[in-house]
Amino acid sequence: MKAAVFYGAKDFRIENIEDPKIEPTDILIKVKAAGICGSDLHSYKEGLFSRPGFVMGHEVAGEVVEVGKKVKGIKVGDRVSPMMYGLFDTSGACGKCFWCLRGQPQWCPTGGHRPCGECGYCKSGKWWMCDKNQRHMLMGYSRNGGYAEYAYVPYAVLGQNVFKIPENLSYDEASFLDPVTGAYKWVNQGEPKSWETGVVTGLGTIGLTVMQVLKLYVSKVIVSDVSEKRLKLAQELGADVVINAAKEDPLKKVIELTGTGRSFSGKGGGCVDLVMECSGVPVVLQQAVEMTRTGGRIVLVGLFEKDVPLDINHIIHKQLSLISSFSPGKQPASKDIKDALKLMADGKVKVKPLISHEFPLDQTMEAFEIQTKADQSVKVIIKP
Repeated sequence: MKAAVFYGAKDFRIENIEDPKIEPTDILIKVKAAGICGSDLHSYKEGLFSRPGFVMGHEVAGEVVEVGKKVKGIKVGDRVSPMMYGLFDTSGACGKCFWCLRGQPQWCPTGGHRPCGECGYCKSGKWWMCDKNQRHMLMGYSRNGGYAEYAYVPYAVLGQNVFKIPENLSYDEASFLDPVTGAYKWVNQGEPKSWETGVVTGLGTIGLTVMQVLKLYVSKVIVSDVSEKRLKLAQELGADVVINAAKEDPLKKVIELTGTGRSFSGKGGGCVDLVMECSGVPVVLQQAVEMTRTGGRIVLVGLFEKDVPLDINHIIHKQLSLISSFSPGKQPASKDIKDALKLMADGKVKVKPLISHEFPLDQTMEAFEIQTKADQSVKVIIKP
């Protein structure tokens, strides 16, 4: 099959690779749409978070073309979206080690999911490409993903790591299931209240979906970004206040809108209840700490390419809660996914307006390059 193989920063190569082989517990999908995620963009720009030689892409929608004998409820022809984190195979976990005893069997060192040590990949040092090992890695993160004609889902379970696409959603829209699920989970991690004011910093696909979910829970949503295109879209999708950080000081504007805060450090900063930090820009996180009221919450959604200097004493004095987006959600992952899919199907989170560009697989490099341009793009989708 044809695939865009990742080799390093700004280095995708269109190659013919072996078609995925499924086992009785798996399904094979013909990829119809694969979105470029912000984490993929970090890999493209800096070579971060990804290993060379595999196929990225975890925001996937497609048609089932092959079904393993042990798979139930899924048939050839079904329109589906696989989720990379909906289900982990922990059957080989020992049940006794440090990680197993703490309810995290996916990190068990004796789980049996190790490279074979004998294949060509293992002998060349690319152990993460070993077929035996890939089955137990996340789709698009060391296990081959959706920037290819076909992708497989190991241990496919309907409603756990495979979800049928509602009839009123296109493949392009369904490829947003992963970011919308993330947005839904992350907003709920922040425990928003109906009387509160929330801020979303950074308006890529994640920020714009987070903003729409947050709007369902709080009384006012303020957004900040440097892209006029994305700010305009945020306003159209329901943001109450938009701040162009290239033209005015976001912190000063937020203080003007919410009032001056108080803490054990004295007066200063704003009175925002909840900040959803989606930019991954160090200075923006520093501003978020100042925007948030004493006792407020900051959910760290965006990944950072550089270290962030923070005044930890100030965070302590303000009694802030900094919440990792990688922390467990408030409910099982499968429930988050189902709720997110319903939000999309019901039109409460609109994703079609976010699609700014589509590219064929042969133009993966061009697709990633346009995705880096925040003034021109929002969401770029690759169509194998």
